Amino acid sequence: MAMMPIKSKFNFYQQIRLILRKLRSCKTSDATLLNDKLRITSTLSLNAPIGEVESVYQDTPESPVHITAWHNGLTGAMGALPTVYSEWMIERHYRYSDNSAKAFIDLFGHRLYCLDYLAWQKNNLCALSESETSPQLRKVILALTGLLCATPSPAQEQHAALFASPVRSMVNLERWLSQRFAVPAQIIPFTGGWRNVDLEECCQLGNPKQTLSTAPMLGCSRLEVHAHFDVLLGPMVPETSRRFLPKGSDWKEVWSCILDYVGPVIDFSVSLIISSAGLAPRPLGSSVLGLDLCLGRNTSSHLHQVRIPAPIVQKDDPYVAP
Repeated sequence: MAMMPIKSKFNFYQQIRLILRKLRSCKTSDATLLNDKLRITSTLSLNAPIGEVESVYQDTPESPVHITAWHNGLTGAMGALPTVYSEWMIERHYRYSDNSAKAFIDLFGHRLYCLDYLAWQKNNLCALSESETSPQLRKVILALTGLLCATPSPAQEQHAALFASPVRSMVNLERWLSQRFAVPAQIIPFTGGWRNVDLEECCQLGNPKQTLSTAPMLGCSRLEVHAHFDVLLGPMVPETSRRFLPKGSDWKEVWSCILDYVGPVIDFSVSLIISSAGLAPRPLGSSVLGLDLCLGRNTSSHLHQVRIPAPIVQKDDPYVAP
């Protein structure tokens, strides 16, 4: 039997916490460690308690750690059972070397100690964070972004912090699109957009309730600079650009990702910057639409911008067009 040093004699919970820190592994929960690696019992001594932990020892390196506690328990000077029970078990131990009654009581005492520690751990975040494989901040971020109960995805968890922030910046949107679609992304803000004006804001001739002083609009639309921005994806080769064209694999996905980030309030447009440098030679009359053809050599880089249309929304389509 090897005696172990008591790190926190006057705090039972901290002593258990320090022992679990040494025994803890990523694959085993604390509840399992308490049952398999620890044996927590109450003392039989009727002396005045000195602290909350009496002794800590281990028979062999592979055996469970035995902890004898003054704190709570069923036997001893501070035990819940009447003193006569502790006196009787002390007599059986020293006169007959009979520990069967104490071993029977320890079955229930160990479970009570385990439940007591788990209840303390639940209400102390410093101990709770050590027992969990994933940090608490990560769970809070996933909950704020609506991904806590979703199917686990490394891509979603990687970008969850971008959606948790109350301020949606264009830098984070560029990062989100670049990593999501593996192409360079650029946001051009404040490009302006036309918005319809309510009839209550339009001036009506002959209507004294809607004069120029109360309804200053003469037209039915106004240009708002802050109501629109442009998204530029690229430069990219023509083969990559086909993913974002209508009927491409990422056509609806790129619009959906932008809407998830900015919401339905602000309008936007998506354009592709396509590089035509280094195109493979193709004969004329190959009847292939959407390809650039070049006469002679094409060694210099030519960039042209193509605005892609917004997807047409169906009734059952979860995508909402701006």
